[in-house]
Amino acid sequence: MNPIQELNLEHLELMDAYLHNLSRLNKSEHTLINYRSDLIKFFTWIEHHEKSRFSKTNGEMIGRYKEFLASGGTVYRNAPNSDRNIFNWFKSVFKKVHPKQRFEKSVLFLQDPMSVGSRRRHLSSLKNFFQYLKEVNEDHSEKFSKNPVKSKIHAISLKDIDVTPTKMLSREEFKAIEEKTFRTKERLMLYLLYYGGLRLSELCHLKISNFDRVAKIMTFTRKGGSIHTLVIQKEDLIFKNLEFFLGQHQFKSDFLFQNKIGKAYSLKTFYNQIMKIILRAEVSVGISPHSFRKSCATNLYIRTKDLLFVRDYLNHADAKITQSYIDKATLSKNMKRLH
Repeated sequence: MNPIQELNLEHLELMDAYLHNLSRLNKSEHTLINYRSDLIKFFTWIEHHEKSRFSKTNGEMIGRYKEFLASGGTVYRNAPNSDRNIFNWFKSVFKKVHPKQRFEKSVLFLQDPMSVGSRRRHLSSLKNFFQYLKEVNEDHSEKFSKNPVKSKIHAISLKDIDVTPTKMLSREEFKAIEEKTFRTKERLMLYLLYYGGLRLSELCHLKISNFDRVAKIMTFTRKGGSIHTLVIQKEDLIFKNLEFFLGQHQFKSDFLFQNKIGKAYSLKTFYNQIMKIILRAEVSVGISPHSFRKSCATNLYIRTKDLLFVRDYLNHADAKITQSYIDKATLSKNMKRLH
């Protein structure tokens, strides 16, 4: 059974308006899919588990929803039991009594226990949605005047056991990966991740028109919708591979990495391609596509000793986030070499 068929139409219309607004802000398709999934799950829970409307959501409900996500559980739909109804109909005919409607439960969805990180991301989706509704309605209605999620999301503490740090990709390991990579397209992907520090989602939506091939700079949409102009490291190497790659193919759209019909590769496709390249080089276990971004941050900081420069290069909103990307063990080894 599809849970969305059971949902209140007004709730779905609010969700569609919100997702349309996110699309206008250049949010990625992957982000929109996640938001939609999170909101449908919450709508289903509040309508069928709490027997309430979304506009009635308060802090207590969000607290119960947090427990539901943490512990897991089942959301049921009450459906009339047809066999009992027939029996009650005959009973009402012969005994002249009104049949009592009885219900049997059918499962709408099962929720496995969520990790701390997943719960924070899920509640963050709800918080942003409530914030959108608050801003949309503040001029003409008191509806959604409070955000019930804000105070609850900060109560979820991240424990060390829940955090798996991104593994650092060493220079030697990157060289090993580079030596086992022969296709220009794959090399260009690796260089943009390693020297440009791009996120995988940003790589997915990169366009040919984002590259100024004369000035050798990139202007593209970062995560969150901001437009970022990047004077990339190793620009000669990257633009040389770009020119060769563009000369090799006929493109059906502006996407730099596109499938046969000109659409951008999905995030999953990109992830699988990069992991295939990593595994081929037989580097240490735990290296992932995000390891390239961590290496970019660490190497750039070692070279410049300027945290704010690295922050702006990676397009972080806060230097504290940038600090978490700089690998302490690698930094310590480089400091020892200076003494």
